[in-house]
Amino acid sequence: MHPALTPLPLTSLPAWCKLNGVSFLDTTISSLPSGRGNGIVSTKALNSLDTYDIPTLLEVGKDVVLDGDLLLEMQRVDKGFRDLGECMRRKETMLFLLMQITNAVQGEEDKSVGLSNPWTEYVRLLPEYVPIPTMWSEEERLLLAGTSLESAVQAKMAALVREFEELREKTSEIPWCNKCWWDNDSLTLSDWIRLDAWFRSRSLELPTSGEVMVPCLDMANHSSAPNGYYEQTSSGDISLLLRPNMQLQQGTEITISYGSGKSDAEMLFSYGFIDRDSTIAELVLDLEPMPEDPLGKAKVAAFRGRQVVRIWGDEEENIHWESSFLYLLCLNEEDGLEFKVLQEIDGSRSPLRVFWQGSDVTESTDTFESLIRSHELVDIFKLRAVTILQDRIRQQLERLYGSEDMAESLETSTAAMISEDAKDSAMRLRRTETAIMEAAYETVETEKTEFLKNESVLKYLGAMDSSQMEDSPPEPTDANDEEDFS
Repeated sequence: MHPALTPLPLTSLPAWCKLNGVSFLDTTISSLPSGRGNGIVSTKALNSLDTYDIPTLLEVGKDVVLDGDLLLEMQRVDKGFRDLGECMRRKETMLFLLMQITNAVQGEEDKSVGLSNPWTEYVRLLPEYVPIPTMWSEEERLLLAGTSLESAVQAKMAALVREFEELREKTSEIPWCNKCWWDNDSLTLSDWIRLDAWFRSRSLELPTSGEVMVPCLDMANHSSAPNGYYEQTSSGDISLLLRPNMQLQQGTEITISYGSGKSDAEMLFSYGFIDRDSTIAELVLDLEPMPEDPLGKAKVAAFRGRQVVRIWGDEEENIHWESSFLYLLCLNEEDGLEFKVLQEIDGSRSPLRVFWQGSDVTESTDTFESLIRSHELVDIFKLRAVTILQDRIRQQLERLYGSEDMAESLETSTAAMISEDAKDSAMRLRRTETAIMEAAYETVETEKTEFLKNESVLKYLGAMDSSQMEDSPPEPTDANDEEDFS
């Protein structure tokens, strides 16, 4: 945390709630057993059996919810925050949190550079460390080698570095930013990483507001079998309620769901833990064109969507996969795929356009799975797709197998700076994803074998072999061989 910021103890929370209209109803914030941190706990027995009067456990007014409306209002009334918004047009929530830290530090010295608001004090209650991989040590992140999180965390770290350098570059001309952040290097990359960790680990999705941060509700922990849920009222207030048909004893922790369909990798990336009770077996791998693909760069530039493949297992342990990008990767010019830059009437050039079988499909590049269905070579295209997928899985498995000795060495090392939580989460992720990918490799091999039995596929491959033989140069003959004129 910013070195000059004085954290507030959790005992300060009731006073903050009273000042800002946040009400805990038959609940409180309390430390949890077995060193599990803090959580929301019932202060009396609660019951929602056979009743329409569902108990409300927490009420948070809209005026303290960190959403788009609050950000717009603060840009209107707070010149300091408006200065930041004009420099960086995105990351508004992180900039707002940074502004509140700055206000809290400067306020302690009676030199506040912006308007104080409820979040100016609330940021002092937030944890200094969030156990998500971007805040792990380098040794801890090495444990992710070969998992789907390895590249995701690397990309996120690179993005955070770029954002921090952009922040420094674009605010160095603002006098108060120089004085508060840059003159004495008071603001560091670690602070920016922490702000991102706060936002990703504590934000909630609301139907009408998108991703928001809700003070106090962000202290509710996750469970795959939650006893509470939250909702937004018509006035924009947020309520935490007891789920129907619940009967809780005094002192029971109130939990919510952070997302019922999130994989181990998603949970670890965003929240810093893996749900031990989750039955979700899923991973996402990034996809890239083959190095020899002459249309590779154009495919990447033109595709609308995530360039990934999602692989998951169902309750019967059957493996499935889906990828819109894969069906674009498997096509080439000979199939009817074209990329063009058209000249407009005014002489300018249009953005890159994509054509399939002569039709402009620029706006639907994520639908090639359906676009190829009526093509006579559809099974050939699908064979190519599963072949590319199998090769991608093989590459990832080789990376996992190849890093196993290193991971085991770090796991057992007493000298490495690795926490038990990071170690347990990373090794669990390695085991889970290894099992998924091994099963996926076999599934894709079966799919490939079935395609190779297809009559149209065999006919096409036979024609290709014949064509290659005809196009190949004749075998050179030995000059000493006698010619046969018989």
